[in-house]
Amino acid sequence: MRAMTIFDWILRIAGTVALVLGLLIWTLQLNSINIHMLFGLLVTISLLVISFLAVFSRGLRVLGSIGIVYAFILPLLGLNQDTLLIGNLHWLIQIMHMLVGIGALAYAGIISTRYRRLRQANPSPL
Repeated sequence: MRAMTIFDWILRIAGTVALVLGLLIWTLQLNSINIHMLFGLLVTISLLVISFLAVFSRGLRVLGSIGIVYAFILPLLGLNQDTLLIGNLHWLIQIMHMLVGIGALAYAGIISTRYRRLRQANPSPL
């Protein structure tokens, strides 16, 4: 349960920083894309670890499997968003990128909350 808590907090902090940086890049045209990508990678790795922990827990295998797939989609969208829908409608891709990132934060939160509830209901002996 300690690993879940650690990676949940890493994901929350990295996700918040990535979201704020992404909004600043989008609105103020800041040149901090590499830092944004680093925090996005931390979000992806944290989601992947949280999902793996869920896959190996009874009752969370489906959520964990979906989270693993989601963790592979995140960097694909983030790294390729510049080539998608180039022109006046690129803002749609930017909004989709932001929503997929926020969705990753929410999904990991759902997994970690259910993981904690299962562990509290069925404590395993040491």
